[in-house]
Amino acid sequence: MDEKITSETKLGVLQDHIPLQYKYTAGVAGDRFLQLLKQGKIQASRCEKCNKLYLPPKIFCKECFSQLNEWKDVPEDSAYLYSFTLVKKKKEGEDGGEAAKEIIALVKFDGVEGGILGRLKSSRDEPRLGMRVRPVFRQKNDRKGDLSDIEYFEKANY
Repeated sequence: MDEKITSETKLGVLQDHIPLQYKYTAGVAGDRFLQLLKQGKIQASRCEKCNKLYLPPKIFCKECFSQLNEWKDVPEDSAYLYSFTLVKKKKEGEDGGEAAKEIIALVKFDGVEGGILGRLKSSRDEPRLGMRVRPVFRQKNDRKGDLSDIEYFEKANY
């Protein structure tokens, strides 16, 4: 017999802490990609043999295994909303009222394999798949060389 939750009142919340220690390196392509984000640029690696663009960039083509040494600017006007999820969150101990909403988006670019996860700025328009968006970078002095350098994506008016 399959069990199924039929009411939100039956949902529970578990709060705990799991101490984790790890080191993660972005690698050669990832490091260059992050340094370019810090400069306010989005570039993809390109396979000369297959003519495929990869974002996040890779150092080897997943189709033909060629080493990828060429990088191309990704046109800002080629970004579109591929997928999204709406996250509602209330602050701890907060009763009643409307939960804060945040939209997490997977943004892809025309002609590029892969994409970037980021926040989608809320607007009066409901987000819809395929909607054209554009990245909005943090101020130069606030950039750190990570994905948060793209403060959010917003609906584009192209």
